[in-house]
Amino acid sequence: MPHQEDFEVERYMDDHENIVEYNIAETCCSSLSLNEVAEISGNKFEFDYNMKFVYGAIKGSDRLRSLIAKMYSEDGISLDKDNVLITNGAIGANFLVAYALAGPGDHIISVAPTYQQLFSVPKMFGAEVSLLQLKEEDGFTPNLNDLKGLIRPNTKYIIINNPNNPLGSVIENSLLKKIVDIARLHDIHILCDEVYRPLFHSCETPFSITSIYGKGISTCSMSKAFSMAGTRLGWIVSQDKSLLSACASRRDYNTISISVIDDYIATYVLSNKDAILKHNIELCRGNLEFLTNWIDDNKDIVEFYNVPRGGSVCLVKLKNIPNCYDFSSWLAKTCKVLVVPGITFGVPGTIRIGYGNARKDLEAALPILSKAIKKWQNLNRS
Repeated sequence: MPHQEDFEVERYMDDHENIVEYNIAETCCSSLSLNEVAEISGNKFEFDYNMKFVYGAIKGSDRLRSLIAKMYSEDGISLDKDNVLITNGAIGANFLVAYALAGPGDHIISVAPTYQQLFSVPKMFGAEVSLLQLKEEDGFTPNLNDLKGLIRPNTKYIIINNPNNPLGSVIENSLLKKIVDIARLHDIHILCDEVYRPLFHSCETPFSITSIYGKGISTCSMSKAFSMAGTRLGWIVSQDKSLLSACASRRDYNTISISVIDDYIATYVLSNKDAILKHNIELCRGNLEFLTNWIDDNKDIVEFYNVPRGGSVCLVKLKNIPNCYDFSSWLAKTCKVLVVPGITFGVPGTIRIGYGNARKDLEAALPILSKAIKKWQNLNRS
């Protein structure tokens, strides 16, 4: 039986998220109802009551895949529906890529810290994984010399995450192209988890990896930027149709397809993507400003581990609290506020905060967090 590592952040969330009143660990932009999407976009949702509840198109409906292909064609390349495979969330997309590319005798390179699934699943399939540690002096983006030093003859693919979860760092186009040059030289794939990609705050919008590299693989979903985590719908986009075919073949053994209802709802939402993204980018920028002001007002106890430039999450360093896991667990149980301890991403002394939440959640939770940090510091001095 393959060895499966515990998914640290998911285990923590499962153990704590149902006992709190204020969840500022949430990574998605504040969830929307279909009525709210209609209000934001000006286009009413019309449900097809004659829809048959069949499996539906196994790869995803033509209309949905065409909409997604058009989103990625905005970067200057021409993609069509056959460059898109619909999956059960981005987590399903990432899993299928590993299922198709990673196995015993293979070598994978992954940035770290990042979403643990990206490097743990290839290990489960028997591949060896080397972690490319992101460093402050590089702006928490990949160091090219470090990357070159990790490549081996059996390296199958490089994993990046843009924007990064949990750091909020962004790989800009100039660096992204250099990473592609390295991968092209060795004829290896690049998987870029782009679930936060439309959410940029303080830099140019980088290319999708698919738009600049024939062996680039983009994964994304309805969850983070589009506020529709409940649809459980994601996708893989690539110019490499043989890779998409391999992923589709392997999915025959697990989920087969996604729900026709999820497909239908996602088609409606993505038909109105511009209005939703505008709403969510403004939400994240406003909340990030609010969070920054809170940090500035509490410099004696907190600071940004890295100032986020994209996405909806960040790491905050807690001063004089080395064991943030115990603190975070106590915070949830005693103060009813949920954050994620950074050690679940391999970054001790920090907590991850989501700032795509509704503003009222931050307004209520952050003052409680300030008092809790000071109380914990006092408790542990005595």
